Amino acid sequence: MLQFIRNFAGSWVVKILFVLLILSFGIWGIGDVFRSTTPTTVAEVGKVEIGQQALDQEFRRQMERLRPMLGGNLTAEQAKRFGLLEQSLQSLIQRTLFDLAATDMGIAVGPEVVRMRIADEPAFRNQQGQFDPNVFRSVLRNNQLTEDGYVAMVQRETARQLVAGAVSAGLTPPQPLVQDLYRYRGEKRVAEVVTLPNASIGDVGVPDDATIKQAYEDHQVRFTAPEYRALTVARLSPDALAKDIKIDDAQLRKAYEERANEFGAPEKRNVQMVVIDDEAKAKQIAEAAKTKGLAEAAKDAGVEPVTLDNIAKSDLPEIGDAAFAMEAGKTSDPIKSALGWHVMAVTGVTPASTKSFEDVKDQLAAELKKEQALDSVFSIANRVEDQLASGASLDEVAQAQGLVLSKVAAIDSTGKAPDGKDAAPDLPGLKALLPNAFQLKTGATSNLTEGEGSNFTAVRVDSVIPAAVRPLADVRDQVIADWQQEQRAERAAKKAEEIAARLKQGAEAAAQDVATQAGASFAMTSPFTRDTQSVQGLPAEMVAKLFAAKPNEVVTGNTADAQVVTRLKEVIPADPKAADADLAPVRASVEQGMQNDLLAEFTNALRDKYPVRIHRQRIDQFFASN
Repeated sequence: MLQFIRNFAGSWVVKILFVLLILSFGIWGIGDVFRSTTPTTVAEVGKVEIGQQALDQEFRRQMERLRPMLGGNLTAEQAKRFGLLEQSLQSLIQRTLFDLAATDMGIAVGPEVVRMRIADEPAFRNQQGQFDPNVFRSVLRNNQLTEDGYVAMVQRETARQLVAGAVSAGLTPPQPLVQDLYRYRGEKRVAEVVTLPNASIGDVGVPDDATIKQAYEDHQVRFTAPEYRALTVARLSPDALAKDIKIDDAQLRKAYEERANEFGAPEKRNVQMVVIDDEAKAKQIAEAAKTKGLAEAAKDAGVEPVTLDNIAKSDLPEIGDAAFAMEAGKTSDPIKSALGWHVMAVTGVTPASTKSFEDVKDQLAAELKKEQALDSVFSIANRVEDQLASGASLDEVAQAQGLVLSKVAAIDSTGKAPDGKDAAPDLPGLKALLPNAFQLKTGATSNLTEGEGSNFTAVRVDSVIPAAVRPLADVRDQVIADWQQEQRAERAAKKAEEIAARLKQGAEAAAQDVATQAGASFAMTSPFTRDTQSVQGLPAEMVAKLFAAKPNEVVTGNTADAQVVTRLKEVIPADPKAADADLAPVRASVEQGMQNDLLAEFTNALRDKYPVRIHRQRIDQFFASN
């Protein structure tokens, strides 16, 4: 039978049969593979779909905003635990709701409004404070945005702001509410403060062996060593890859030619100019300026000249060509633009400059190496993930793909070694992976995780040293020191009770004298408000208690190393009708709160009009933890 097939496999009859067979599989057997697609919609607002890519982009933008606040270390998993993924989703939903509301209201943002909004953006201004198209394009490029995309984004955002403004326009906070809130926030109090440091108790002796043993057993949590783990850390770094990349001169020269505009500065000029509506008057000034100079001619005509220093041709729309065609020291004839008639004089010229190939050769080489390394690092990372998923060991994968392996002998969940020092000072990105590493079993390897700067890291747990109580012999000195500290605190607390009792006798008991007799310190606070976090060493909870107290009432508390006794000395009310009363900040905060409440109600109404459906299972799949 096999020989029969071999003999006739090349005939046209057999070829036709194979074609029909393949077509039948395409129609009946494997067609669904090509026709089926995985849904990527994560939420629906009315008939508008929000895709996984949009949510991913918003989530990453939110991460980039938060990352600097956390010292640059923030993984996607941490961001999810902080609620950033849910916040990103709700933000997209709210924007979509307002987009639909803007459409319903017939709000359309024209190109002139967009142009004004872009021109007013400080990020797009040059050193002279003027809108610069080159800066605009550079900022968009650095943020991976296109001009059309940014314009569309400004249009949508402006429309949303118009909707929000229409909803909250005309809100006026009730005056009685503003006044009551001013009284509440502005009220001040003054207190007498007696502070008794625990250390003032002095020597409390040394406990006997039985007491030491009891203290050790009662507070074993204090003397328990945390769980430590031995890790193998594999790193994939663009910087490490860049060191092995070779760039020849031909590549460098090609890059130099393609990016020549980056290595040169355009010609800059200082231009003096007057702008007027009357052509005849402009001609008069231009003629007079030929003999006496533009500044003097403008002064005689009652016009104030404008000086523009160090500007490029692109900074002068419509008149740039004329300004840069003039000789220095010459005055132009009147030139018409949309703003009127211009008469210009060039007072200084800074020639264009260009850095030579040799000047930028090293810079170009470093940048090209970094670019190639970044291109390579993601493809290598994909191969690493595939090999790890197939069961290859971390050592095998590291050797095959060029990852750098490091050993960490013992590290706890906070990144500390048993001696209390940083366990891996040369691995700054490791701390972000520790929560995941401390959930792995011995011998298990984490997935490759991307960190800041496109650095990828994976960890393997080599061994686990369980948390254990340190032997008494090792912590005996700490047990004694803790016992002595507790004894001082207890005795200081009893002494503070005596101080409080004396102060409660009434105003006749001078707080300063009581403090001196008890070996404590005395202070009178400056007037403080209820939102004060600390004054004269008072913790925030004592500030709150003093605002609940009556004059001459005594309030006690403590800090980590002292006992504090206070007596309310004075209440200073805030009068909203006083001449110096500033109600504007209070009114603004009330107005903002009312606007937020109103917008929240409006958003809820929009949700009723445009039902929101969230596909939680898809979100969980798309953003599954590594």
